Amino acid sequence: MSLVRVLVLALQVASSQPSAHDDASAQDPSLPERSVPAAELTTPPTVTEVAAPLPSPRAYLYQSYPTLARRLDCIIVGESSWNPLARSGPYVGLAQFDYATWLETPPGRAGASRTDPYASIDAMAWGVTHLGYQRWPVTSRRC
Repeated sequence: MSLVRVLVLALQVASSQPSAHDDASAQDPSLPERSVPAAELTTPPTVTEVAAPLPSPRAYLYQSYPTLARRLDCIIVGESSWNPLARSGPYVGLAQFDYATWLETPPGRAGASRTDPYASIDAMAWGVTHLGYQRWPVTSRRC
């Protein structure tokens, strides 16, 4: 009786796996056969292969917003000394956004954190472009 179960199980496994004949009939004969190295099939990509690392936040500011960069850099120095975790009362991050103002910015609406330095830079650039420098009244007057 157990020999019958083993044979049935073997037949089920064999019928569930595609045969070499099935693969050959499914392949388009007009396409060249492509062999994939075994390393590509078993080795997951590393982070550096997926995306290039981001520049430092200050370099990102100058690369992304060259016309605003000098003044925004000066404001960030005055607000947080480039510390993305800086906190002063309700104000958080490089640009010291309060929560309500943060939620008005595109990064804030997208769910980014106020402590994300890149999101803070993007939000600050958006803010000065759309709302003006009055959001940072003291530091923007010094810069």
